[in-house]
Amino acid sequence: MDSLLKSMNDILQTYVTSVDVESNRIIKYCSQDAVKKLRAESPSASGEYAKNWSLKTKKVMYNNVYIIYNKAPTYRLTHLLENGHDVVVNGIKVGRAPAHVHIAPVEGWLENEIISRLAEQL
Repeated sequence: MDSLLKSMNDILQTYVTSVDVESNRIIKYCSQDAVKKLRAESPSASGEYAKNWSLKTKKVMYNNVYIIYNKAPTYRLTHLLENGHDVVVNGIKVGRAPAHVHIAPVEGWLENEIISRLAEQL
């Protein structure tokens, strides 16, 4: 009885490990594609903002966490460009800069892509 339980436990552990490795691979490649999409779809007056999108890997417990971010000095622009902002001259509000929504569509695409690829593979 103990050997049967040990064998079943080993089989399940092997399966869990393979699922973990495969899901990590899928998330990594989808995240890299998302960075490419952000670079392509970001507003590019000077081009610096668009080219500063990057991917960072952080080890948390036994898994990797992938962080998509915009590097300095343009990281401050993400919220302003995505949502729009007031234009102020000499302390007086003179208008509103329009929103350039470019992060939310890529975020939605990334969620759907990871889910569909995981469903295909697992």
